[in-house]
Amino acid sequence: MKDFWRLFTSFFRVALRREMAYRGTFFAGIVGQWLSYGATFFGIYIMVSSFHILGGWNGSEVLMLYGLSVMSYAIGASFFYNFSSGLAGRIRSGEFDASLTKPIHPFLHEVFSAGYNIGYISHFTVSLVIMAISLASISFQPTVQSIFFLFSAVLGAALIQGAALIASSTMSFFSVGSNPIADFLLWDVKEFTNYPITVFPKGIQFVLTFILPFAFMNFYPASALLGKAIPKGYPGILPYLSPVVGALAFALSILLWNWGLKHYKSTGS
Repeated sequence: MKDFWRLFTSFFRVALRREMAYRGTFFAGIVGQWLSYGATFFGIYIMVSSFHILGGWNGSEVLMLYGLSVMSYAIGASFFYNFSSGLAGRIRSGEFDASLTKPIHPFLHEVFSAGYNIGYISHFTVSLVIMAISLASISFQPTVQSIFFLFSAVLGAALIQGAALIASSTMSFFSVGSNPIADFLLWDVKEFTNYPITVFPKGIQFVLTFILPFAFMNFYPASALLGKAIPKGYPGILPYLSPVVGALAFALSILLWNWGLKHYKSTGS
């Protein structure tokens, strides 16, 4: 474990120096992300506020869903986005074969060598502001228990986000390029969780709970935190399972990636 952390910190320092080599570009990117997510933030708020209540949630409460989603994505993607988006290119160029010769597992080498993406600090700071505004507007009174619950829920959600990125990268072993199906499942389906899933048909609720468990990133923990109802007929324990679901999803994504690795055939480049 000591060697693992030493290796991680070494790669982290390399990533930090790489980003800081072009500081103007780095900070311009952060400002751009602030403006982009800020615009989405206001768009969702204005839309929900025009309806006053959406599935029993007001505008400020819906923004809590958005804030949780962005925060968990910032954490998960900071570790796995570079790895996920770059794997296909490395396989196509033949660079991936070098990972097979290293004294650590190819997955760890790919993740570490891809680097930690510190640019996601913009997502994280935006999400903090959004969640602070949301909780303040509903006069939320924090307690030790609620803070611990929120922390564990964000951790579980980040594992789900990371699992989605890892699972999507597995397609690179077969398609050696972008895969529209993986992109749809990873990006488009998650858009449903910007709103309470109780406003969607039962089929979508089921998919977002038991097949692609994106609702555990924000809807279920926010329901427990804000005292909101979950879909009728669903177990009452669901809002408290985000850490468990996150750990299971992450473990399954690693197994899926290793399965793809076993079927990998070098491009011969």
